[in-house]
Amino acid sequence: MKRFFNYMICVFALGSLLSCSKDNDNLTVDLTKYNPDITAQNDVDKWLTSNLVNPYNIETVYRFERNFTDVNRDISPVYLQQVEPMMNAVLTTYLQPYEKIGGKTFIKTYTPKQFVLYGSPSYNTNGSITLGTADNGRRIVLYELNSLDFNNPTAVKRPVRTIHHEFTHILNQNIVIPPAFEQISKADYTADWTGAANTAAVAKSLGFVSQYSRSSFGEDFAEMNAHLLVEGQVWFDNYCATTSPAAAAKLREKEKLVVSYFKDYYNIDYRALQAEVQRVLKEEYGATDPVDQTKTFKAYLIGNKVASFTFNPDASHYTTYGKSSSFQTVYDNYKNIMSTNGWAVQNIQLIFASATKLTFRCEFKTNAGAGPYYADYDFNLSVDYATGQTKFTKLLPEGSGTTYSNGAIASVKLGFETYILPYLTNRVFVASFFPTTMTASDPNFGKFGGFYVDGTTSNYFYGPIVLK
Repeated sequence: MKRFFNYMICVFALGSLLSCSKDNDNLTVDLTKYNPDITAQNDVDKWLTSNLVNPYNIETVYRFERNFTDVNRDISPVYLQQVEPMMNAVLTTYLQPYEKIGGKTFIKTYTPKQFVLYGSPSYNTNGSITLGTADNGRRIVLYELNSLDFNNPTAVKRPVRTIHHEFTHILNQNIVIPPAFEQISKADYTADWTGAANTAAVAKSLGFVSQYSRSSFGEDFAEMNAHLLVEGQVWFDNYCATTSPAAAAKLREKEKLVVSYFKDYYNIDYRALQAEVQRVLKEEYGATDPVDQTKTFKAYLIGNKVASFTFNPDASHYTTYGKSSSFQTVYDNYKNIMSTNGWAVQNIQLIFASATKLTFRCEFKTNAGAGPYYADYDFNLSVDYATGQTKFTKLLPEGSGTTYSNGAIASVKLGFETYILPYLTNRVFVASFFPTTMTASDPNFGKFGGFYVDGTTSNYFYGPIVLK
């Protein structure tokens, strides 16, 4: 109220100044241009009536009303120019998609009948801010709208996600969340979700889609639904692909229960609803899908989809796509020392036994042409879910058998330990498709995979991928 009071002083002062003027035309002041609590009908009111009141019986409260929020908090009114864009987003990204997929009866039965808009955030004592609330299934309150840029799709998604989150609570008030959902992460919910221990990374590692999800299973369900609908399936798949298998399994189980909840209890095709929300966000607000991290070499490795790849510098694809002079030097040195000891290297191969184990294999012959023979060396493989950073660690002991015997032959082992072993174990690599500049639209995208040295992209090795 202090801001409003000061503003009104300025208006009255202006009126007093104008009353001293001899120009009677200046005595007429349109207070609707100055008073944020205008009561006269305007173009915004007409738009709200046509698009929300008449078809959906939904009221929009944007003139400042203290009683719809915590009276102990300092909340500012929403700017008039933000009202129609915000409610248009409500209409196109929430009401119309649910109406199209769920039907008119569904949206008229369950939608809240009042939206209340505020300009500033609502600050909480724990340092967080409230972006929205749902009151008894009949009202949704939205905050922090004055700074919202409707030309920024990322910014638009934030209140839209809040709307879908709050509407989920309304649906859950009518039909409760299946008990199986709570059991997935029951041990990891915490009232202290804003605490320093609950970082975004920690929440993700425990199988939550956001930090706030950890506050309760009801918020977890609402956050899952809001993120799946507004951030989209590619985003969610990426989120699962860049965390641990255990966390991803929890997220996938939650996803499954969200999808079945809408179908079993409200007869809504969730995937159709998700596609409609995404269509609107892309067509009307310019949203785009992130790069699909499930179709990356690191995801293939983590998912145990790769059988092997082979490096043979004489192959034609290295003429087409190039090769690393740094790695070629390592390979040539290895090949030369093997040749000095009577062996002719044919190629080298990485064979992936699992997501965490691989075998480095050298195929070779005698210099006289007898063979081929194979020398195998086992490694532990560690691929970071988020960055693709990869570490190779020598696995000991080597094991037994004829292939290991070849690898253990002193004249064969010398070249491996002199050049290959230190190259692999003394560096951090990044798993990637090659060439790294190739886009997904290229027909050869995803056919070649390998590793480059982290921080030195010119030092790399790769080959054609064989999938399992």
